[in-house]
Amino acid sequence: MNNTISARPSAPTTRDRLKVLLLDDDDIHLGLLIATLRDLGVWNTKSFTSGDKALMAQDHPIIRFDLIVLDLHMPVMDGFQFMAAVAETGFAGGLIIVSGQNKDVMRAASLVAQLQRFTLLGAITKPAAREALNALIPAQALAKTSTQY
Repeated sequence: MNNTISARPSAPTTRDRLKVLLLDDDDIHLGLLIATLRDLGVWNTKSFTSGDKALMAQDHPIIRFDLIVLDLHMPVMDGFQFMAAVAETGFAGGLIIVSGQNKDVMRAASLVAQLQRFTLLGAITKPAAREALNALIPAQALAKTSTQY
């Protein structure tokens, strides 16, 4: 899914500077995530339908993102495999897991994320509710001062 920024608020906020990587194999859910994040003031998003595509994108290296919103069940490379690969890149941003998996799988994914030293902001079920995302996305802290992509 390719997304373009159509309009931004006139006064930038810290959320406006967040660089967010979205990973979900469901284009409809990706669209909902993008719309919800924009509603919350997050405009710099890049989305992929699989982890392997995100890792191969040379123009957007993972390490440049402030936040990853990750689905667990994806073809080719699932969320667990993606976390393992990203842990090797030096990624220092936050992670939010958004998945339709059961509570046991979500708990396991949260433990794996913590063991791999991710800054796990939370794990929520699909579809990601606006209120849940709003509570998990920091208003400050994660945004880097680097240039936007």
